[in-house]
Amino acid sequence: MITASGPLFLGKTRPLATQAADGTFALTLLAHDRIGVHKVEPWRINFAGPQAFLFYEAHGPELQPGQPIRVQLSELRSFTNGRNGAAEIHARAERVELLPRLHQHTQESCTN
Repeated sequence: MITASGPLFLGKTRPLATQAADGTFALTLLAHDRIGVHKVEPWRINFAGPQAFLFYEAHGPELQPGQPIRVQLSELRSFTNGRNGAAEIHARAERVELLPRLHQHTQESCTN
């Protein structure tokens, strides 16, 4: 199983909180890895279960564009969007935590 951990920045799309048919809480976060000035890698992170619910209850209002997060991920997969051919990494979150916000001008550059 492929795993990864490190900081990402939340994108402009608001987190999506849902509930599966079996009652499991699930949170989908769209984030970006700012690799370089013109290199941004999009990530779709699925965080489910009691830990995800507690995280969302505690930090829901803070999950704004540009918010830095530290993630521990598993089940990484690369998907290509059929419409524009853009790649996106999908992963399952084992753990998510908020990081301190950066200076405003840096945050804005990371929410593309």
